[in-house]
Parts: sequence; C-alpha cells; structure tokens
Amino acid sequence: MVLLGHHPSIAETGISDPVSETETVEEQSVESEDEPGSEQGPVDPNAPDGTKRRTRLFKRIAPKNLTPQEEEEAERLRKLAARYGTDPTAIVGRLQLSSQYLDLPQSTHATATVARVDLPFRGNYLLRFDLPFLKTVDPSRPGATNLHGMSDLAITAGWRAYNTPEYAVLIGAVTTMPTAAEPGLGFGKYTVGPALATARFLPRWDSFLIGLVQYQTSVGGDPSRQNVSFLNTTAQLNSFWGRHWWTILNAVLQVNFEQNAKSSMTVEFEGGRNLVGTLGAYVRPGVGIWGRDLPGAYIWNIEMGVRYMFKTF
Repeated sequence: MVLLGHHPSIAETGISDPVSETETVEEQSVESEDEPGSEQGPVDPNAPDGTKRRTRLFKRIAPKNLTPQEEEEAERLRKLAARYGTDPTAIVGRLQLSSQYLDLPQSTHATATVARVDLPFRGNYLLRFDLPFLKTVDPSRPGATNLHGMSDLAITAGWRAYNTPEYAVLIGAVTTMPTAAEPGLGFGKYTVGPALATARFLPRWDSFLIGLVQYQTSVGGDPSRQNVSFLNTTAQLNSFWGRHWWTILNAVLQVNFEQNAKSSMTVEFEGGRNLVGTLGAYVRPGVGIWGRDLPGAYIWNIEMGVRYMFKTF
C-alpha cells in the first residue's frame, strides 16, 4: 500500500495526496514470509471453500503461460520493488518522509510534508499511518494570513489476499480523522472507504503494471463543512534499471461526487535510487492535465522523499 492511504487535501486550495506509492525491504529480508516466498497461487485441497474460490478467481486474471525464466525474473523484480518501496501490495515496514511543492490556481502555492509509517504483521497484513503538515501561500492577497500546520491523520489497514511473483492483490480500508490545526488544512470530517491495490508482472517490459482504487466518504465531523465523496483511480508502470534505480510513470484520475462528479487528472514521473542497504530516495515531478482547480489537483508539482524499508515481523 503506494498502498493506499489518502493524505487529506487542503479543502480550499486542492492539495493532492502525495501518491507514493508503494513499499519495502532488503533483499535478504524480502525473502522472508513477506514477499514472493509466501505464495498463495496453488489451490490447497484442505483450505476452506472461501479460500479456494478466492485463489481460483485470482488465478484466472493472473498472467498466463509464463516461462520458468519469466517466473524467475518476476520473483527477482518483486524483491527489488519490495526493497525500493514501490510495490503497493508488499507487506514490509517503512519509515518515509516526503515533501512536495504545488503550484495551484489563482497564483496560490503550497507545500505538503508527510511522515509515513508502515507496520507489517502476520505475513499478509499491514497498518499505515500518514501525518501531513501543510502550508499555503496566496501572493494575490498581501497581508492575508497564510495557513500552516498539521492536516488530517490518515490510517490505512490492508490485507494481501493473493500473492505470487507475477500477480498480487491487496485489499484495504482507509480512514481520516479531523486533526487539522486550522479549518483550511483538512476536511473537517471523519472519512472512511475501501481501497484496492494490484501488481501485475509485464514480462515483455520487465516491469509491473500497478493499479490503485480508493473511495472515501464522510461519516461525521463538523456539520458546517462540506461533505466528502470522491473516487481515486491510479495506474502506474514501475520499471527497474540495474540493481539500484527505478522509475514510475503515474496517472491519477479523481472524481469528486460532491461537485457534480467533476473529474481531474494528474500525471507524474518518479525516478529513484537505492542509496545504501534499504535506504532510498526519489524525486517526482507532476503536471495537471485537466480539472486543475479541483481539490486534489494542481497546475504542476514536484515531490522529493527518502524512505527506509525494514523487515516484517
């Protein structure tokens, strides 16, 4: 879980969630119960009926007819993706700090700094905490007070329902809490919603096609604040270059149902490098394609971050 986990945007200015995508750990660590070693592909005849049906369903949509060499390459790249922290279905620990600058409509700009912690447990479960700190500046309003402070805390719980080197599925739930220091720095609402992440090996490209879907809706909070109801869908192409570099091409489509189902799209490109051990760094510029004036979108942005991946427990 890039898993999942939406960082609440600044309601008035539309700061987007730093999609990041994804998670993991050192090569020898990844070979633990965390990664492709805990495959769930074969159907266990002694498994409960529900488990058998789920396994058969995922096997139908997983890549077919891979050669032994392609399966070996898929497993190798899954371990790299886990180590680099780019696989949203990986169950590994993470300490990450990111900061992004956003150029917004009406000459407004903002910065968002996010501290992220992923805690894996019991092999196929993960708990994520995202704590954002936001700041907005509006040069068109001299003398106006700029907003800055903590935004809404986001918590994501995920369960990896299926895991083979060539295909994996993680199902989760996301909630945010109105912890923002000022009204303009968060939703002012409690929100909750489902999330889904998949990673599919593309043998011709030696890459992974990643899909993320997340819906959030408000379930309480300040009655004077606007309700929340939006859908985020993300497509990523995660590629690897040697043993230390990775790239991600990332497109995010968001539909805001509280604004007559208006939509926005942003496209980002991430380049990252493993620095030492399981410590890595990345830079991700992005541009808004349409709907730039909607919450969650921007004209352009640039994000930088560092992450340390650690072994599951």
